[in-house]
Amino acid sequence: MKKKKNDITNWRNEKKDIFAILGDNKKYLMPAILLVAVIITIIIAVNANKRATELAQSTVATSEVSTFEIPDVTMEENAYPEVNALIDRYYTASAEGDADTLSEIYKGLDETEILKSVAASEYIEKFDNIVVYTKPGPIEGSYAAYVYNEVKLYDYDGYLPGLETLYICTDDSGKLFINGDIADANEIEYLKQINVQADVIDLNNKVASTYNEMVSADEKLAEILTKMRAGLQVSVGEALATSEGASNEESDSSNEASEEESTEPEVKTVTTRTIKATDVINIRSSDSETADVLDKTEKGQEFKELEALANGWSKIEYKGKTAYVKTEFFDIVSTETTEVENTEDDNAQAEASTEASSAASSSASSASSTTASSSASAASSTASSSTSASKVSSAKTGKMTVTESIKFRKEASTDSEAMATIYGGETVNVIEQYANGWAKIEYNKKTGYIKSEFLRE
Repeated sequence: MKKKKNDITNWRNEKKDIFAILGDNKKYLMPAILLVAVIITIIIAVNANKRATELAQSTVATSEVSTFEIPDVTMEENAYPEVNALIDRYYTASAEGDADTLSEIYKGLDETEILKSVAASEYIEKFDNIVVYTKPGPIEGSYAAYVYNEVKLYDYDGYLPGLETLYICTDDSGKLFINGDIADANEIEYLKQINVQADVIDLNNKVASTYNEMVSADEKLAEILTKMRAGLQVSVGEALATSEGASNEESDSSNEASEEESTEPEVKTVTTRTIKATDVINIRSSDSETADVLDKTEKGQEFKELEALANGWSKIEYKGKTAYVKTEFFDIVSTETTEVENTEDDNAQAEASTEASSAASSSASSASSTTASSSASAASSTASSSTSASKVSSAKTGKMTVTESIKFRKEASTDSEAMATIYGGETVNVIEQYANGWAKIEYNKKTGYIKSEFLRE
């Protein structure tokens, strides 16, 4: 029996596969396939661009951040005999004023720092009870060292506690040295992060607190340290002047006779420095904390330092005139030497100013270093701290008002931990005021420190 045409069509519909479907509907499916292919191509391109962008951003981010991982490890005490041996050599050389040994083991010391080390040895009998705390450094064979020491001065029976931060590295021959000339930004950032870890801050605060208490309770000690600081400035200034004079004499010896006969004004070398603010502080009309406030610095703002005074102030150039700021809140950026013509009286004054500037500014620069400091700068810092720890007997105490919003700190230092913010107009109980401009106060049942300049009755 012959099948009908409809029966054949039904059978085909029941049995047809994917190829039959494509064949029957190709005029509809081909455009659809083409559209899908275009969409897939676009998706692949977009994803490729996205991956390329993410890779580029990742590369930039990697280059901007430190390549060193910051370890969260506790300080080790006297863990490395070779490190302790290096530290012992360093402090022995510092106490003896051994410039050659200091230059050998402490890379990066300039002439001024060496002179300060030699000058400081005249006051230091020895360093004792040295304890070396270490954390891993950023590169292989390096250490961040926090060295507790007790200084015995010739004119003082007791021992003064101190803490010095040193960056210790290993040279190509495997020999350890103190690195005071760090060029790699990643190493500097690593050390900064390590230095603000909790156990390091606790150790710093503990030593600083003990030191401040000793100096506050002993007027004789405070006087010794003040004289020491002044003596260091004079000694370093004279040494620099002698060194410069010898150099000039050697280079100009052939013209000495003609210069003596010359009636032209004498040419003198004057050194000025560019300094950078490490905090927001007042710019005043004179070197006194009661002087008029002309303006405030911005953190990182630079000024031309005309003179570093022995009382802890710096005379600066400000808007075409002279002004004054506290030296301790500034780092030295650069030094410039110029020749000027002066009268005989002016020459004498310029020499005195230059010597004071050289000594005090170099001391401030070394003391502000966060990665390494020499024993001389440590001694200068010690002497400077004595002034800050001396109580001002005539200063007001009791209930006083805070004039501006400021940080309430655990210790009398801008580097110390901020426990709270005290807002302008609030009242605090002033316990003591110190000569360096800090005040010990009571606030919210806690005792801490703020700057005296922000207090009024």
